[in-house]
Amino acid sequence: MFERIIEQLIALKTPATRKLKIPVAGTRAFEVILKSENVPNETTAVELAVNEFVKYSKGDPQVVSDFKKILAREFSGLNSTKLLKKKARALKEIWEIEARTLAAKNKRNKWLSIRVTEEEYEKIFKQAQKEGLDISNYIRKRLGLEYKS
Repeated sequence: MFERIIEQLIALKTPATRKLKIPVAGTRAFEVILKSENVPNETTAVELAVNEFVKYSKGDPQVVSDFKKILAREFSGLNSTKLLKKKARALKEIWEIEARTLAAKNKRNKWLSIRVTEEEYEKIFKQAQKEGLDISNYIRKRLGLEYKS
C-alpha cells in the first residue's frame, strides 16, 4: 500500500528512525491522529496527517499527493473519532511493517576486509580524515558505492 511512497522517501533521504531506517513522515502522520482529542470526520483526519507528513517529507509534492490519496481512500466513510483512531493505528502498523521490509533489502550485511601495512593504514586514515569521513565510508566513496558523509 505504501511501498512506493516509502521508497521515494528513502531516495529523498528524509528523516528516518535510527536503527530500522523507517521514514518518520508516515509514523508521525498517524501519531498526530492518535494523539488528537477530537477527530470528528475523515477530512479532519486526512488534513492532520498530511500536514504532519509534509514536515518530514522534504515537501515533495508527488509523495504528499500520493499519501493524501491513500489516506482519503482509507478513511472514507469513517465518521467517529474512535473508528478513525483505530484505522490510523492499523495504518501506522502497516507503514512500519512495509518500511522495515523495504529497509531490510538495503541493509548492509556482508563484510569485506583487506590486509594492509601500518603505513598503508595511516595513509588511508589521513586521507579519510581530510575528507571528513571514517575509513569505511572513505573506501566506499573511492569504490563508487553509496556512503554517508
